[in-house]
Amino acid sequence: MTQLYRECGFEIHRDDVVTLVDRRTWGLGYGMGILALVAALVGVVGVLGLAGAAELRSGVPATALLAAAIGCGLASAAMLPAYRRRRDVPLEEVSDAVIVDPASGALRERAGDVLSRLDAVSVAVRIDWLTRGWMRVVVLTWPGGRRVVYRTASRARARIVADLLGDTLRS
Repeated sequence: MTQLYRECGFEIHRDDVVTLVDRRTWGLGYGMGILALVAALVGVVGVLGLAGAAELRSGVPATALLAAAIGCGLASAAMLPAYRRRRDVPLEEVSDAVIVDPASGALRERAGDVLSRLDAVSVAVRIDWLTRGWMRVVVLTWPGGRRVVYRTASRARARIVADLLGDTLRS
């Protein structure tokens, strides 16, 4: 199976069918990144406060800031094993996969449950508001259902993926 795209825990593989995989690493990765950023910022302010290079006008002791930075850093590090475990699962074992099967004309889950006929499925690129508009998501919608199948920071990549899926759905 040929891998076409891989980003943010989402993968697109093509063979006779197109397999859209969600490894469910996006939330963990995003959370780890935010916690690491907070740890770094609060840690720098705490160190500057301890060194006397910055006046901490808030009245929060520098040691409390350093303790908060350590706590955020440890929380981020605690999430890393789960992230790696999800990332390293073999493709055949990832349960959250959607298969676009032009031969049968169906959109189905890996377990075989048919979600919709391909002629009822549409593709759209949407702004991911969770990231304040920084990311784009490619969404498949059908009567009674919706699924995010790809996430990227690149508008051009999102459009390319949406066009690829649109062409696959129409074939």
